[in-house]
Formats: sequence, C-alpha cells, structure tokens
Amino acid sequence: CSETLFRFILRGLKNGKSKWVSNQYSRSEVHSIRSHFDAIIVGGNTLRKDNPLLTSRGKKKQEPLRVVFTRTLNLPERSNFWNPKLSKSLVIYDGTNANENYLERIPSWVEIEKVDSDDPINISFALARRGINNALWECGPNLATAALKNGCIQELMTFISPKILGGVNCMSPFSDFQFTEMNDAIALYFRNLSLFDGDLLIKSNLKKQD
Repeated sequence: CSETLFRFILRGLKNGKSKWVSNQYSRSEVHSIRSHFDAIIVGGNTLRKDNPLLTSRGKKKQEPLRVVFTRTLNLPERSNFWNPKLSKSLVIYDGTNANENYLERIPSWVEIEKVDSDDPINISFALARRGINNALWECGPNLATAALKNGCIQELMTFISPKILGGVNCMSPFSDFQFTEMNDAIALYFRNLSLFDGDLLIKSNLKKQD
C-alpha cells in the first residue's frame, strides 16, 4: 500500500458551501504540503462539486500527478482536472459499476486505468506500479472512510479553522444561524490551547485582540 497522508475539511454550510472554511495562510500551507507528494487523490464527487486545481501552485517544479477515483465514470466534461498545462492526470475507475460510454468524455491525453472493485487499495497499487509511494488523499468522506478502513492511510493532517457555522442536521453545539455564505460565519480568534491526553481544549475570543 502506498505511503499516504490525508487532509480533510470536516464540514461547511448546510447549503453545501465550504469555500473557504480555512484562511489564506492555511491554504498556502496546503499548497506547500502538496509539493512534498508525488500524487494527489480525490473522488468523483470532489471533482464534480469543487472543480479543484490540485496543484502546489508552482511550489514544486514537477506538479504531483492528479488522480481521481470514480465508481461511475460520470465526470464533468469541463474541469480543471483535464488541463494538461497544470499537471498530468490519471482516472482510475471501478470496472464493475462504471458506464464505460463515459470514457468518450475523457481527453485523450489523460491516463486511464480500470480496476476490478471499488476497494481503495486498488488506487494504492495502481500508483505503486507507477513508482509512486507518497500520495496525499484530499478526498471526500466516502472515499476517505474506505481508505482509512482498508489501511491505505498512514498519517492524518487536520486543519482546524475555528468558526461558528451552526446546524440542525448534524452534531453541532449551535442551532441554525441561516448563514448562506462562508463570510457570514462567526470567526473565533485563538487565545489558548490545552492538551488532555489527546483531547484538545481550545479557548477563543469572538473579537480579535489588539
């Protein structure tokens, strides 16, 4: 199994918007983190919903290989993922479920590999065959859970961006604030952190201190 690291944004607003939960400094650090990896892995939903660039923004001379795993092959016809000027791209798909008619949508310069199940270990093996043993998983919850359960993840890196979003249909300490944009969220300003045998107590202010 490839040596992997996983970064995961936990949640956004109830309308699905999560851009941006983290601030510009965290996002810049993510670009630096990407520069240490040979491949970046996402799932089909991430590609459809976020249209990500999946690059280090020039912090690495040869950008990481961009990898999407899809069960259906129903990927968008227009996507940053298809732009060869940004980086090389690889589509890995589950041959037991995918509609292979969708293969016609994929540009000819994109590499494609068919696997025999949706087990994410197939992604690790496919990358290992290409000499890639250092991959960053930036996928959504379904693929992330499967990857973790199947032993594909060796290290987790988590950004915590303290903001009060509120919610009804999730485990949240607050009810619904009716926010519609991430800029509406209530920002919290870090004051103090304490560690209790693995638990974190984070104290924050509602106003930025001078």
